[in-house]
Amino acid sequence: MCPGDSQPFFVLTRQRELWLIPLSGGEYGTLFEGLKEFWSRWTTPAINRQRDAHVLVRDLAAVAIAAAALLALSEDSASAQDGPPAPVEFTESQVVTVGAKLELPGSVESLRKAQVSTPVAGLVTELHAREGDLLKAGQLLAHLDVSTAEARRTTLQAQLTESEARLRSATAKLKRANELFQARVIAREQLDDSLYERDALEARSESLRASIAEIDLSIAQSVIHAPFSGVVTRKLTEVGQWVKEGDPVLEILSLDELEVAVQVPEIHIGKVRLGQSARVRLEAYPKLALAGKVSVVVPEADPDARTFPVKISVSSASGKVRAGMLATVSLAPAAPRRAVMVPKDALVDRGSSWVVFALTTDNKVDARSVRRGQGIGEWVEVSGDLGPGERVITRGNERLQSGQAVKARPREYETP
Repeated sequence: MCPGDSQPFFVLTRQRELWLIPLSGGEYGTLFEGLKEFWSRWTTPAINRQRDAHVLVRDLAAVAIAAAALLALSEDSASAQDGPPAPVEFTESQVVTVGAKLELPGSVESLRKAQVSTPVAGLVTELHAREGDLLKAGQLLAHLDVSTAEARRTTLQAQLTESEARLRSATAKLKRANELFQARVIAREQLDDSLYERDALEARSESLRASIAEIDLSIAQSVIHAPFSGVVTRKLTEVGQWVKEGDPVLEILSLDELEVAVQVPEIHIGKVRLGQSARVRLEAYPKLALAGKVSVVVPEADPDARTFPVKISVSSASGKVRAGMLATVSLAPAAPRRAVMVPKDALVDRGSSWVVFALTTDNKVDARSVRRGQGIGEWVEVSGDLGPGERVITRGNERLQSGQAVKARPREYETP
């Protein structure tokens, strides 16, 4: 078959010559004529004088292979055309309104999901939540051991008390030294010594206060609270376990803010906009229809699937909706139009094209080339040489040939 041509050829080569022998409409008489001409050309006296034995054998083999292939093709065609009618099933093509809505599968995701971590290292002494527990923002989750931090704080507090006492004494001494210096009783050097002592004790007191404040923060952070309302999905530690700074303790999922993630085909993404209304149905609750709005349209497509991630925000519907649920999102990106649809079983993949076999009035099949479009359930839109109400083969069509006789019976499909 030549690229871009629907006319089949049988190919023979000889040195620098290429022979394309046409096969017309499944009849192979032209192939016989082509083989005869090919052989006569290469068996003329002028040519034979230049031929050697091995070239002659090679040409004989080429013609023998071609003849064998012809015989096989002829027998296959004859058996298909002259054999008993092939049993098949058919369904009539339908005209359906499509484009009024775009239905896409998706899954529910939480807008907020977090692993609650400890900002300080310590030993877990209490754990107040487990998987499945519903939480409110600020609810107590865990306690870490603070005995070491409290002991350190007690020590620093005692040192601060001593430092502040000494600071008060040094301040009084500085005041007295300044009076004596003004009265010219002591030298400038003695006044400076009193000043340095006061400043050093003041700096030490400030340092001790900062250390105590740091310990107080560490003790406060040893009590872990829920950052937002939600449900515990994973428990990541146990009582008695040592956790390092930044280690996760629990995983929390918000149920207040949910969204459904879908993949929109490239041909429809230009018709989807932020704030667009959508209808969401859950597989777990078929009768529950949720109103949603397009909240995210990611402008980068998946390079393999050629689809764009889109997210639709929905309410939790009184706690019924859960993250991970399967959903179907209905959008209205296109104007309604009428289209011919056939069951997906009617399509036969011929590599670079699709074929549908239509049943004729004399119980034979006619191959029709079609283009595949939007699918709805078990049905798919087709365009090409096929009209509404035609009987298309949906079972037994894998090995059919155009013009072949069949024994057909109807097959029912749910209306699209």
